[in-house]
Amino acid sequence: MACGTSNDPAQVVQAQVDAYNAHDIDAFAACYAENVTITNLSGEHKVIKGVQALKSAYAFLAKVPKEFHVEIVQRVVTGPTVVDKERVVGLPAGKGRPDAMAVYEVRNGKILNVWFPPEG
Repeated sequence: MACGTSNDPAQVVQAQVDAYNAHDIDAFAACYAENVTITNLSGEHKVIKGVQALKSAYAFLAKVPKEFHVEIVQRVVTGPTVVDKERVVGLPAGKGRPDAMAVYEVRNGKILNVWFPPEG
């Protein structure tokens, strides 16, 4: 499913996961509102504001190995909010990380806000 074809929050988030896993930055970005805000709540990374900044931040997808992808370990949906427990797969040895959480707010068929809570 491509973004823009459903207003269902779970389907929108799944479409962006599928695009991420396909390393298709344009399809990935199409799932986000033009004024999207992505915040890492640990404060370790700069807040990403807008689709152009998102495309720049996720440009690495075009360069990662084919095996690189994210698996959804658990998903909870309540209203416009989707919370995913994610596991990154396909990283080089020693570059793995624990499962991470992502909280998505979906409005009008697009992801408007994303929050990444601290891992520890």
